[in-house]
Amino acid sequence: MGLFNSSKGDGVGFAKIPNTQKFTNEDLLEKLSAIKVSFGTPIMGDIRGTQSVMYKKVGDMFDIFVRVDGDNVIMGKLGTDGVSSGATALSMGLDMLLGSKDKGTSTADRAVDELAEIVGKLEKGETVTESTATTSVNTSTGSIIDLYMKQKLLAIKPQFDITDKDGQAVYHVDGDLPRLNFSIKKNGEEVVLLKKKLIAIMPEYTIVVNGQEVGKLKKKVTLLKPQLNGTINGQELKIQGDLFDCNFDILVGSLLIGHIDKDFSFFHDCFRIQVLNEEYQNILMALAIICDNVVDASQS
Repeated sequence: MGLFNSSKGDGVGFAKIPNTQKFTNEDLLEKLSAIKVSFGTPIMGDIRGTQSVMYKKVGDMFDIFVRVDGDNVIMGKLGTDGVSSGATALSMGLDMLLGSKDKGTSTADRAVDELAEIVGKLEKGETVTESTATTSVNTSTGSIIDLYMKQKLLAIKPQFDITDKDGQAVYHVDGDLPRLNFSIKKNGEEVVLLKKKLIAIMPEYTIVVNGQEVGKLKKKVTLLKPQLNGTINGQELKIQGDLFDCNFDILVGSLLIGHIDKDFSFFHDCFRIQVLNEEYQNILMALAIICDNVVDASQS
């Protein structure tokens, strides 16, 4: 595969998978039409004279395509109908400049990852009826819950709200002066206590709920980007994607519980926390704080 593995997507908006099953574009359309995904329904389309299976309007500015390309199946994002190539390039350029993605770009890149997972399974001869992203949603509304964490960087003590899409506070976070303890409150009551170990070679964190330790995480020593190892409720915590650039899925064991990415606005960082499993919603707030802390320390 070389230095970079393009068979999984990994949040970059492109993936390439060997076409071991000798699929045609018509085969891909037939198979993908029977599989439930989180971003639409496929149609047969055309990209400058090249036949491609298309998912239209995935995000505000992008379509998603998948097609046979020689001995591979490739997939990625491109500007949707009605959006100029210049506007698409400007959006992608701003993402690189600001070190974060807008919601539309993040949605499109995640859709490519979701599609790569499906095509990878089809290439292995597996039967697929829906993607992991759709089977993982377990909330009272049946839809993903979007929450936003805006930190006040200039505050002596970290104090901030985690809000819904309308800006209404759902959680309030109080941190102490040395940033070792964070109390996460909902409706005025503490639901999670996050503790950082004072003396450790690598940062260590403990998540406490109702006085009981439910999770423990530790930063992993790596040559490139930071990683986290740990457990939640006795199961392995997995972060899939890019922790450093803040665009990743969070799994407990094999269960996908949420996704975190980053939005940019003046005077503060804004994290999007997408809750897929409501049972883990409170814990996801603590995980978002930990990931932010680890990335900030690594950048410093």
